[in-house]
Amino acid sequence: MNLTRAALKNPAAVIVIVVLVMVFGLMSVFKLPIQLTPDIEQPQINISTGWPSAAPSEMESVIIEPIENVVKNTQGVTKVTTNIQRGFGNITLTFDVGADMQKAMLDVINNLNQAPPIPLDAMDPIVSAGGGRGGPNTASLMIKTLPSNPAHDLGQYQKLIEDVVRPRFSRIPGMGQVNLQSHRPRELRITFDPLRTASLGLSLSDISSTISRANDVSAGVANVGRRQYTVRFSGQYDVTNLTEMIIGYSGDRPIYLKDIATVENTLVDRFGFNMRNGQPSYYFTLKRQNDANTVALLDEINIAIKELNEGPMKEAGLVIELSFDASVHIRNALKLVQNNLGLGIVLALIILWLFLRGWKSIFIIAITIPISLMVAFVALAIFDRSLNVISLAGLAFSVGLVLDAAIIVQENIVRLRGLGMDGKKAVMRGALQVTGALFASTATSVAIFLPILFMAGIEGQLFSDLALTLSIAVIASLVTAVTILPIASQYWLKSQNDIDPFSHYWEKLTRLVMRLTSTQTKRLSWISLLLGGSILAITLLIPKTDFMPRAPIDGFFFSLNMPPGGNVDFIEKEMASLVKDRLAPYLSGEKLPKIKSYNFYSFGSGATGGFIYSADPSHVEELMEVIRTDVLGGLPDTQVFLFRGSMINVSGGGNGRTVELNVQGPDIESLMSVAQVGIDAINEAMPNTTAFPNPGLSLSEPELKLVPNDQRITQAGLTRHDVANAIRAYTSGLFIGEYFDGNDRVNVILRGEQWQTPDELAALPIHSPLAGIQTIGELTSLSRTAGPTSLRRVDGKRTISIQISPPATMSLEEALAAINEKVIPKMNEKLPLEASIQLSGNANKMSAAINDMIKNFALALVILFLLMTALFKSPKDSLLVLLVMPLAVAGGVVGLNLLNLVTYQSLDLLTMIGFIILLGLVVNNAILIVDQTRQAEREGLSRTDAVAQAIRIRARPVYMSTLTSLFGMLPLMLMPGVGSEIYRGLATVIVGGMFISAIFTLVLFPSLLRLGEKALNDKNT
Repeated sequence: MNLTRAALKNPAAVIVIVVLVMVFGLMSVFKLPIQLTPDIEQPQINISTGWPSAAPSEMESVIIEPIENVVKNTQGVTKVTTNIQRGFGNITLTFDVGADMQKAMLDVINNLNQAPPIPLDAMDPIVSAGGGRGGPNTASLMIKTLPSNPAHDLGQYQKLIEDVVRPRFSRIPGMGQVNLQSHRPRELRITFDPLRTASLGLSLSDISSTISRANDVSAGVANVGRRQYTVRFSGQYDVTNLTEMIIGYSGDRPIYLKDIATVENTLVDRFGFNMRNGQPSYYFTLKRQNDANTVALLDEINIAIKELNEGPMKEAGLVIELSFDASVHIRNALKLVQNNLGLGIVLALIILWLFLRGWKSIFIIAITIPISLMVAFVALAIFDRSLNVISLAGLAFSVGLVLDAAIIVQENIVRLRGLGMDGKKAVMRGALQVTGALFASTATSVAIFLPILFMAGIEGQLFSDLALTLSIAVIASLVTAVTILPIASQYWLKSQNDIDPFSHYWEKLTRLVMRLTSTQTKRLSWISLLLGGSILAITLLIPKTDFMPRAPIDGFFFSLNMPPGGNVDFIEKEMASLVKDRLAPYLSGEKLPKIKSYNFYSFGSGATGGFIYSADPSHVEELMEVIRTDVLGGLPDTQVFLFRGSMINVSGGGNGRTVELNVQGPDIESLMSVAQVGIDAINEAMPNTTAFPNPGLSLSEPELKLVPNDQRITQAGLTRHDVANAIRAYTSGLFIGEYFDGNDRVNVILRGEQWQTPDELAALPIHSPLAGIQTIGELTSLSRTAGPTSLRRVDGKRTISIQISPPATMSLEEALAAINEKVIPKMNEKLPLEASIQLSGNANKMSAAINDMIKNFALALVILFLLMTALFKSPKDSLLVLLVMPLAVAGGVVGLNLLNLVTYQSLDLLTMIGFIILLGLVVNNAILIVDQTRQAEREGLSRTDAVAQAIRIRARPVYMSTLTSLFGMLPLMLMPGVGSEIYRGLATVIVGGMFISAIFTLVLFPSLLRLGEKALNDKNT
């Protein structure tokens, strides 16, 4: 079908289609969800459970390990990671990208049903999907008191938060989850006097069973006359009269619960705290739904915050502050890309004006840009994609590319008119002459981009938006060039002649190229020099590989590894107050660099840290050094770790630049010693590298270990279970059952009055049936020992993970080389026989991703060769066109090295994709030259004259399209700002490759085409 002829016959229909495209494109722009990056998803399922006050070892043996055994063989699971703290455990199952997560979720739930029963007071396993499109938190919020409110414990406002705050945020359209991280469950606490209880001859088992058996019971139904009655035994006590329960007898006198205990409906003991700029705060996070517009959602969140702060929060003396706002980085990053897109369009049009010097011609060519971009927006909406930095960068890259076809068609039409051809014939023939070559170049470009669209893994998720926007925009530009542009030329360029201000330069260039390639020796020399030099440059200058691009934000995390055993009150009064005082002058601006705000949290000595926001994003590194040395330096017996925040987050892989070194084995103490050797080796071999052990490397969580004296216990008529329950009741509390008041269900906890020293614990009494009152010290032997603060298991084995974050100027490839050569050998020297060392996380992901990239690069070459063979009907010409690749790749490599002279840029995955995109771009000029040469030869010209004509005719459009593409992409490479690190390497590769290939293509291809020229001309003669 001849699109040009059809368009010229029915211009009205074409105009209607253009209007519809613009309308639907604008609708798509407003409909598309806005986020920072494409969804980088590593499918995961999380299983969380808890057992109040249980030590990590008991959590592991009683609950976690049995659950692990039944879920680890779930189909599709690639990794099982377990983290265990006191009273809590979490199992994360990681699946392959693309796995059917609905089926996986059902499989996990079915497998969990086969797990052995857990203790009655343990929390039932909760299964949830993780690593999905929701990604990291959309927003983090803090509730703190107003200056006029003296309250310190925000737990008293929990009902207000649950009943008012959470429902208000949950109602926002697009809101996925509202997670109250500082939530403290309520419990019905029965606090008893141990001495009075024992003196009255009451055993704890009798008290707990009496209370737990006081339940409502349905006896069924009874027919009385004509009526049917439901018979219920109302045996449950109300909280208000629970103390009136008779729990035993002393002689004939009943003993009421109020005689030995008090009852209160209260919050569980505080297990952690949060501070916002030094004030106590209540922390909660928000996550968006999959298809929600992050920026619009944050606007609604801010409206809700204002509403609440002016209403119920103000009345309660509270205020909500937005701690982390994802839209800030998204707005800044997208604004930068949009500005680069606009600047690229302006620069491209300036280049067009330099060549054409006619505003009508420039306007006609420029029509291609909005039409192609609107079609790309429609495609993003149809394929359920988002508007993000990557997709917008793809549109910015496409600015120069979409002009290529229009430039070539327009230049050919104007050239034919300049030769005296009739206007209508010039339009028709000008478009038809180049349609074949344009179709070939467009087909090759799309053929290169499409495999990227179907890449698996994280790299596929990251690049698919880029490939989609480029493919659609290039296809739209071809259709526009052969339909809309001829119509515009026919009606708007009736009187315009071709005035080429550089025509004499093209003649000079043609003579120069023909002279440089005039002999066989010169031709072979140029081919050897250009191709050989390109391969040598690639070999010597190729940068080291990385996984994800750096995309730092204006803040950083800090983590404090303190001596085990410090309780929450100690950390708050001693450590947090010290850090607060040291940060105060930086927060007020008395000292520089100024801090915008900070958060501090602690959930025990093994989980203490926070986040600090810099007032000036350009001074974050300087602020990190100040915090490391002046603020957090010198804290007693405390290790300090700092991590720069990143806009790119990979599920299970942090910012994509961390390496996980796992030491696995059964003996936790030997694993800790090996891990310490590893950390020392890392600090020695890799300066400025953060090596964070998880869990900590000290088996010094203080424990009071009570070993039962079986003889004394048996003689007293007790059992180990009785003594264990008494010890639990005297410490964190003994679970009795649950109480439901019609609205809420809470645990009923029997707890003794709190003791302060181990001697007081040993002196606490227990009533025994045979020996009267016995003390804990008489029934057990008490000793002070140490245990792990937390445990970690990977794939069913106890593990110490060293999370290694190399410095910003070290690539992941260099970091892995240093670890394999200088760290692991030293660790192996201390490694026990039953232990092992493994590199995992981003190290494995990078290796798999690079292999996929190499395969896709090879596949792109094969597709390109086959497609051009079909179009040219000549394998020889296809190979000729492909020989432009070494030049282009060398140009990209040289560009990266030049960029590294100014700022650090490694060869990350996004930069690598630039080389594949480069394949589809640089062949266009080669196709034009080869196609024009073959066309001239078919018209009877000799090889020499055909090559000369191809250079003379195609030099102008080649350099016009190349320069518009280069200047269209130049802002992406040169303009600094938030998020520019994500696509800067990619832009550099494309700009460098196109620049080098554009310079030397007009020397390389005449040399290749003129090989054996004399023999061919003699044969034709």
